[in-house]
Amino acid sequence: MHIVALLLLLQSPPREVVIRSHVYTPPTATLRSETTLVEADLTVRDSQGHTIPNLHASDFEVLDNGVPQKITAFSELHAGGKFTTPPPSATKEDIPPADILPPSPKYVTFFFDDNHLGNSGMLFVERAAHAFIAKGLKPSDWTSIVTTSGTGDLDFTNDAKLFADKLDHLQSHTRAEVPSKCGVGATDSFIVLNNLDYPTIERAIAAATPCACGGAETPMQCRAKAVPLAYSNAESMWEQTQVESVNTIAALGFAAKKLSEVNGTRILVLTSSGFLIRAGEPTMDKFVDGAVRWNIVVHALDAGGLAARTQGLLRQSLFWTPMEKVTDGTGGHFFKNTNDLAGAMDLAANPEVTYLLAFNPGPHDGKFHTLKIKFKSKRPESVQFRPGYFSPREEQKTSPRAAMDAAVFSKETLREVPAAVTLKPGEKSVAVTVSIDVGGLQFVVNSGRHVQQLVFVMTLLDSTGAFVTGKEAIMDLALTDEKLASLQEEGLKAVATLNAPAGAYQLRTIVREGMKGALAASTLPVNLQP
Repeated sequence: MHIVALLLLLQSPPREVVIRSHVYTPPTATLRSETTLVEADLTVRDSQGHTIPNLHASDFEVLDNGVPQKITAFSELHAGGKFTTPPPSATKEDIPPADILPPSPKYVTFFFDDNHLGNSGMLFVERAAHAFIAKGLKPSDWTSIVTTSGTGDLDFTNDAKLFADKLDHLQSHTRAEVPSKCGVGATDSFIVLNNLDYPTIERAIAAATPCACGGAETPMQCRAKAVPLAYSNAESMWEQTQVESVNTIAALGFAAKKLSEVNGTRILVLTSSGFLIRAGEPTMDKFVDGAVRWNIVVHALDAGGLAARTQGLLRQSLFWTPMEKVTDGTGGHFFKNTNDLAGAMDLAANPEVTYLLAFNPGPHDGKFHTLKIKFKSKRPESVQFRPGYFSPREEQKTSPRAAMDAAVFSKETLREVPAAVTLKPGEKSVAVTVSIDVGGLQFVVNSGRHVQQLVFVMTLLDSTGAFVTGKEAIMDLALTDEKLASLQEEGLKAVATLNAPAGAYQLRTIVREGMKGALAASTLPVNLQP
């Protein structure tokens, strides 16, 4: 199969050496399938969003497409990639620990709903975000900013100063309500259209009466005219409000799409004072479905904090509904009734305790599976998990690409390809040179050319083994006899520069050749200077 792919390079007269390069991002390992084993992580939180430690496999029940599954492995993980064995269970369960992979890079998008956050609310969440970022970012933590209005967006960065500077430029973009002359406000209009509260409906009818009646009608006749006008005015007001809500959902979809393009742990933190949606809003359902399929956990923070809400419980619940929907649908948590938004952001982005469990659902079928994890007995805490996973087909599980990605996080040294790595550390950067002994490579000859493909992956991992940054280069070779002889004499080199904050890292370099999929893999320590 590799030879066929290489021959395709010669369909037109090729250049002898063609190099393509791009940023390397490793595959996500949050939901992982190997052979018939599925691994899934989960978080258990109390009502304030704090994580709960010391739980056991016997506390949980797993349903895959509604079918109960036996937990075959279980581990408790703490922040920083450490894992512990919980105290013995009362059931004396004998379940081995789950296979812990090196920590993957974490991508957190902070979404600020500036179309629904007023000036005071925006200032509140900006201060909270500054307090969160002041705690510092790990080199493997990448953050971005997305706003409903689209102003002030920031692509993924691990530069805390750049993130903080961008926060200072965020502004409120709320729009003033423009109710009709004899109508009520947006929230009351929503309540009227959905027949949620009799006194509110009566107020809307009373507001419509002066415009509906000329004074000669009986009370019964006047009411008959005022009722349809009240509902018509409410519909007109709702159309204005609905546009703002749909814009927020569309911007959330944009943020999710950007997250789907990176590989690692994907978290979206929605900060809003809430907004109104009708039941079954199709754009909201589409957003939640996309987040689930892209393995994105969405947490929501109520920017109202503990401030008294004068609109009452009904109105409060209406504004909370979309935030509850996105968190319940993606395995996130809704942080509400707290003024510590900085703490909530930290709890959302950096849970202290998570769990990893494994189960065996049987042969893979290439389909999306719904996943349900719950307590076996009633408990007050909430269980958060990603509510689905893709089951790859059997032929998809072993590939040269997968082997190469796996080698990035392995500590194994491989010498199947004759490659040597040298490095030159600099100021927040390291220059990496990979030298290939061309005499040790095999080629396929086609149309007088010696054909081969080399793939280089050069990555920096932090002290915990978490991915920080990396580059990938693909080198297509279609060499004449003269060029081959020259490279056998001089050797072949690939050069890349990796940038990261000052600190100690491991340089992990992988080389794959295209004839047999053979690999070279090595690890070198490197210290980057400030």
